[in-house]
Amino acid sequence: MNNARKNQKGASGLKRAVSLFAGIILCIFFTASAQVDSVANQQIFDTQLHELLQEVLSGNPSLKAAGYKVAVASAASKKSLDPPQVGVEFYQAPINSFPNPFKNQMEVDYSLQQMLPFPGKLSAMSSAEKKRSEMLDADKQTLADDLIRDVKTAYYELYFIDRKKEILLEKRGLLKNFEEIARKQYEVGIGTQSDILRAQTEISLITKDSIDLEQNRISALAMINALRNKPMDAVIPLLPEIQSPSLQLIIDKIMSLAEVNRSELVSMKLNTAMQQAELRAAKKEFYPDFMVRGTYKQMAENPDYWALMVGLSIPVAPWSLKKYSAGASSSEALVSQATQDYNAMHNMVASQVRDAVAKVECNQAQIQIIRQTIIPQATQTLQSVIAAYQTGKQDFLMLIDAERMLLMAKQDYHMAVMNFLASQAQLERAVGLSIEEIGQSLKGGRQ
Repeated sequence: MNNARKNQKGASGLKRAVSLFAGIILCIFFTASAQVDSVANQQIFDTQLHELLQEVLSGNPSLKAAGYKVAVASAASKKSLDPPQVGVEFYQAPINSFPNPFKNQMEVDYSLQQMLPFPGKLSAMSSAEKKRSEMLDADKQTLADDLIRDVKTAYYELYFIDRKKEILLEKRGLLKNFEEIARKQYEVGIGTQSDILRAQTEISLITKDSIDLEQNRISALAMINALRNKPMDAVIPLLPEIQSPSLQLIIDKIMSLAEVNRSELVSMKLNTAMQQAELRAAKKEFYPDFMVRGTYKQMAENPDYWALMVGLSIPVAPWSLKKYSAGASSSEALVSQATQDYNAMHNMVASQVRDAVAKVECNQAQIQIIRQTIIPQATQTLQSVIAAYQTGKQDFLMLIDAERMLLMAKQDYHMAVMNFLASQAQLERAVGLSIEEIGQSLKGGRQ
């Protein structure tokens, strides 16, 4: 008898051990599977975003127009001498030879004339135009950075909409279960018919929310399609759920990166350099330009001969000096204006960087507390209320409230993820580098 009991206990213990071992194996399997799915989802998410950005950078009409603008300025930066002037003068032609200039012609003068600017003028003007071309190229990068931020923001909004659609499906499933529980409670006399009707009403409201979400998705998709120059009905598949990365940011280092890479600051530095080059060119206007002319005189009765003439302009003449003085003063004022514009933008960039870093850190903290604390607590609350309702200790409204609290926590989590990703895009725009490049720079991989 004792042996039988021992054998029974041993078998029971063995079953529990096997069950526990199987549970551990399943837990490890599902955890590993979830990690694999998370990595795959992240790859899909990143790949699709990368493809969208490439389409925008290659197909956006505004960006193409900016590229042509740079090409025009680049062509204008190539300075050369003015074209020479060739002339033929029929000198002392008899009246009776008109209109034939070669009849009884006494003298024909052939001349070649060339204007030569003072040394350094052409290089100064070319330098200014080259800086202008580089400035327009930086402005093009500014437009590209704006487009990247706008596409990412719309893409992350699309991500949040897709998560809300999944939440609605989860809500429908929960409410269906609640309706089934309410029916069973009503059948045994614990629940009321109003509980069933309330569950059905909540399910009907999901249809209305789904319509609103679909409209929001169409609007976000239309924005992305407009930016990438695609038809408005072009489709982007349902985006998978991802895990938001963790960032460690150092504000001082990030600001130093922005000073070097922010496209507006680069453009304004080049604008200052362009104005300084134009100032140098304006000061060189006080120096004379030269004119050289060679003439060959073909004589009818006397021997032919040639002549050489060299002339120069006199910019410092009293009646012309004010023109060049005003040009130099104007250029000096433009240099000062460009410097102050750069200082103002530098202050604005510092503000934008600090604001973006603060938003990244805030959203990152929200993600952590919602994922690790609020959602598990809301899940436990719902499970507790379901058990209490089934025993008649809680009413149906408490069940609905617990369900709403859980799904609202999940929605807040996905909103925090969207805001976190959007704040990353804002930080990228403020610095002028991608988040990966910022991370490499903070680790010392890039200066």
